[in-house]
Amino acid sequence: METERLDALVRQVRDLPALPDTVVRVIHLTDNPKAGIADIARVLISDQALAARVLKLANSAFYGSSRRVATVSEAVVILGMRTTRNLVMATGCQELLEAEVAGYGLPRGALLRHSLACASAAQALAKRTKYRGTEEAFVAGLLHDLGKVVMNLYLRDQFIQVLIQAASGEMTYSEAEQAIFSFDHAEAGACLLERWNLPASLVAAVRYHHTPLEAPGDSPLPCLVHVADAICLTLGIGLGLDGLAYTLQPEALSRLQLTADDFEEVASQTCDMLSEAGPLF
Repeated sequence: METERLDALVRQVRDLPALPDTVVRVIHLTDNPKAGIADIARVLISDQALAARVLKLANSAFYGSSRRVATVSEAVVILGMRTTRNLVMATGCQELLEAEVAGYGLPRGALLRHSLACASAAQALAKRTKYRGTEEAFVAGLLHDLGKVVMNLYLRDQFIQVLIQAASGEMTYSEAEQAIFSFDHAEAGACLLERWNLPASLVAAVRYHHTPLEAPGDSPLPCLVHVADAICLTLGIGLGLDGLAYTLQPEALSRLQLTADDFEEVASQTCDMLSEAGPLF
């Protein structure tokens, strides 16, 4: 029954903008070893609004380019195909992530800031663990809380029940969501990514970002996103109502072979990055 209810919920997201076709094409091109920089630049140029946002982000402190990037082709050459994908994902999800998410106590822009910070932290953690998919970690961190947007739109009237359950102190906010809805925002987000036909590794990272030790397989992505999420909430970035009851699973750090010092250092890096970045859009 809960599966049917979740499927029905995700089918209702017609009011949400679909992931732009340009974004999907860039994602698949960057996963294709036969695709080149010219192929990606050609797709981006076909979407002037997206290309303009990519250029603005490429020239921001967030990505730390040492020179001004003047053209889309130059941006792809200087930043590389994978970093370009990060920029495209960030701009493609902007409209969804910057909205107010009242059910989670997040004002306009707070979820976008949290998502970008989590993406940056996940990428930094991936580098520390020598995980080769650092760009994949960025995208997973960026998308991890998309389910909050879906649930806030369609289940907002029931969130008072979630708050009451979570306020008891006997369960986390995600556990309260499970108790009331039979699924949580992580599952809703994973289902949305499946609708967008994104890679299974990203879907799993979103689905298990609160319970990374339950994720099938041996990919470190769920643990990377979980720890990155905890770092951002520790810093108070996008804390919201659910962040007050967030619990870091120490085993996730152990599985990544990271220490408390690593946690603190990446937290400091993330804080510095956000303070230098300024407005990104």
